Amino acid sequence: MKKIFDKVAEFQLFVSSLLFFAIFLVNMLEIVSRSAFNYSFLWVSDFSVICVVWMICLSMAACIHYKEHLFMDFLAKKLPAKLRQGLYIIISLVSFGFFVMLFLTGIRTAATKVSLIFPSIQWSMVWSYAALPVFAFFSAVFMIPRLVELFKGKDPHEGVELESIF
Repeated sequence: MKKIFDKVAEFQLFVSSLLFFAIFLVNMLEIVSRSAFNYSFLWVSDFSVICVVWMICLSMAACIHYKEHLFMDFLAKKLPAKLRQGLYIIISLVSFGFFVMLFLTGIRTAATKVSLIFPSIQWSMVWSYAALPVFAFFSAVFMIPRLVELFKGKDPHEGVELESIF
């Protein structure tokens, strides 16, 4: 299962890199066009918004998988192993619940944006809002192995063995 999740996260980072490159290219095109030809492409800002939203959401989900997201644990490290494990379990369960709720509300939010249109490219705004439930889904799925590790007594933040709760 870890290999599958690794491949999914790698793919997300690859797509994020492509989106970053696309943002760079279209904005450079806009700069050159405006400077050299006194012509502006109106669609660049709308296209960039869609790309930025997807780039951030896909990258953040991959960060959850690789445990590269922001996690404040300086106080938790001062706790005894058993309490620290309990705290990590609670934090991970709350995070998982948050991602599930974000997925459900993200789907509803995206569904309400179908009829809204980006003015210059005439695309539905659902293209940008759909990134939110995708991010939430993958983040929730990526939290599952972390929860399993915690329940087995492993500390996913340090690789230090904790006492198993089973």
